[in-house]
Amino acid sequence: MSKEVRSSDHAEAPIQSHEIRDVQQTTCVIVGAGPAGAVLSFMLARKGIDVMLLESHLDFDRDFRGDTLHPSILEVMDELGLADRLLQLPHTKLSLVAPPAAAGPRLQFDLHDLKTKFPYIAFMPQTRFLEFITSEAQRFPSFRLVMGARVEELLEEEGQVRGVRYRAHDGWHEVRTLLTMGTDGRFSRMRKLAGFEPIASSLPRTRRSLADRLHHRQGNLSTSPYSRTGDLATGNCRDSTGVC
Repeated sequence: MSKEVRSSDHAEAPIQSHEIRDVQQTTCVIVGAGPAGAVLSFMLARKGIDVMLLESHLDFDRDFRGDTLHPSILEVMDELGLADRLLQLPHTKLSLVAPPAAAGPRLQFDLHDLKTKFPYIAFMPQTRFLEFITSEAQRFPSFRLVMGARVEELLEEEGQVRGVRYRAHDGWHEVRTLLTMGTDGRFSRMRKLAGFEPIASSLPRTRRSLADRLHHRQGNLSTSPYSRTGDLATGNCRDSTGVC
């Protein structure tokens, strides 16, 4: 059986001679404990699927870009049975949106006009949100979170990804798995290891007014996994490679 390792230093190279402290088995390993990785881990764990979430940092206390939960995201949290407990955490709400206008009076839009159970934007530090999601996931015995785990290599057999190797404070560890997923953000190490080529794009321009868009959409979710071809995925896995 042909075994290969993709490392951060080489796109494809023979297996490196690391001293591996242990070899663990799981069904799915997710690399990157941001909102996408944390929520996905929770969803898999509650279905009884063994999942290991690896995060390179030792905690969630760092600078994030997004501290807002839009109506559509709160609806997702509600569908997962998390919204009530989530909104018990300290947060602020914004229902009246007043974008600046080039000239003349300021426009105002009331999010109560949306057909949603949550007619507001909730402002909450992402640190608090991630701690909440991962603590909820830890209610399930099939979930495991490993902090301070920096993935350095992909394990490949016969052209299929079969797991990862990561470095922690105590040395190297190996995780063998059926499915490997990368949710480690804009500067993704997993994308580099897998040889994905990102495609830069912007949202299409539209002539619809902001009011029309507010009625048409109920927030946004802008985290997507990536596919082997480099296109943004729509939630479908390409299990021929073992990577989503």
